[in-house]
Amino acid sequence: MKTPSQSIGRRACLLIAMSAALVVAGRADPTAVEDNDGHFAANFPSAVRRANRIVDKDIGQIVTFQVYASQGAVAFMVTYSDYPEGYVVKAGAAAFFKDAAKEAAEAAKGTIRGEDNCKLGDVAGLEVVIDGPDRAYVQRMRLYVVGDRLFQVTYIGPPDSEAGKAALDFLDSFRLLPVPETK
Repeated sequence: MKTPSQSIGRRACLLIAMSAALVVAGRADPTAVEDNDGHFAANFPSAVRRANRIVDKDIGQIVTFQVYASQGAVAFMVTYSDYPEGYVVKAGAAAFFKDAAKEAAEAAKGTIRGEDNCKLGDVAGLEVVIDGPDRAYVQRMRLYVVGDRLFQVTYIGPPDSEAGKAALDFLDSFRLLPVPETK
């Protein structure tokens, strides 16, 4: 009786084993994130990483936190930025959303293809679709403001994937958590 490697060849067995390893490595378990500091929850399709930064601007410091996951050429992100007290109210939510969308498009070196108002419970927002340079990728983002905190819930993927199941499952999973009352 021949062994599998003798029947189909040692090289074929090695290729099958490597393919199986890649399939298992490429598969990721979904990760439910409940960020009590950020006051949000979302379901990411794989393990998440975190980053933060502080940016000094003319208006003061902006503290930004990001929770993100990636799967190949696709990324899923929740970013929240804390602006100086009173800044967002003073600027006005509508103008603030437009500026944030414009900045996101400039950072992506892309163009805004569409904008539409959206809502999360009683929190108004703006949904933006940005095409990357030469339509190499697409970015679908939902912007929400609570107090002086801007939330950016973002899907980035191949062109025309922004309305797909992966994008909508992620974007629709985002929810705001109650902010505990201070004593």
